[in-house]
Amino acid sequence: MKKPRAKALGSSVPMTDSLTPPAALLACVLLLVVGCASSPVALEGEQIEGFGPAHVLDGQSGPGDRVVWGGRIVGLRNLPDETEIHLVSYPLDRGDRPRVDREPGVRFVLRQSGFLEPVQYAPGRYLTVLGTVAGLEPVAVDEHLLDQPVIAAERIHLWPADIRSWQARTRFSIGVGISL
Repeated sequence: MKKPRAKALGSSVPMTDSLTPPAALLACVLLLVVGCASSPVALEGEQIEGFGPAHVLDGQSGPGDRVVWGGRIVGLRNLPDETEIHLVSYPLDRGDRPRVDREPGVRFVLRQSGFLEPVQYAPGRYLTVLGTVAGLEPVAVDEHLLDQPVIAAERIHLWPADIRSWQARTRFSIGVGISL
C-alpha cells in the first residue's frame, strides 16, 4: 500500500522529498556556473560601468566612472605616497579574469595608495582592478608619448603567476579518479 504524499498549503500538487534527477542536475550546473562567474574584485549588486580603457581614449567614458579592468603588468613605480602600475589591458571573462588567449588592448595606469611590493607585482603578472576612472595622462613608452587612461584602485586582485591555475577550463569528472 502506497503512503499518500502531503500537499503544500494552498496547492493541489503533492510535495516531493527531493528533486527529480534532471532538476537536481540543472540545480548543480546552475550553482557551478554562478560560482565560476563571480568577480574577485566586485561585489554582487555594486554599480559598475561596462567601459574598458579604450572607451576612455574614445571619450565614451571619463572621470568618475566606476569600472573593472584587467591586464598584464608591464611596469611598476613606487612613489612617496602611492604606487603606479602600468598595464596592457586584456578583455575580461565573466569571472573578471584577463582573457590571455585574446589580443591585448590599450595601456593604462593603475594608481594604488601606499606601497606595493615590486617582486610580487612583477612585469608579466596579470591582475584585475576595480576602481574609478581618473582621466587621461601622457605616459612615455620608450620614445613615444601615449595618452593612457588612469584608474584609481579600490580593490586589486593579483592572479597567480601560473596562468594554468586560474584560466577557465571545462572539466568533467565521473566518480573517483576518472576525468574527461
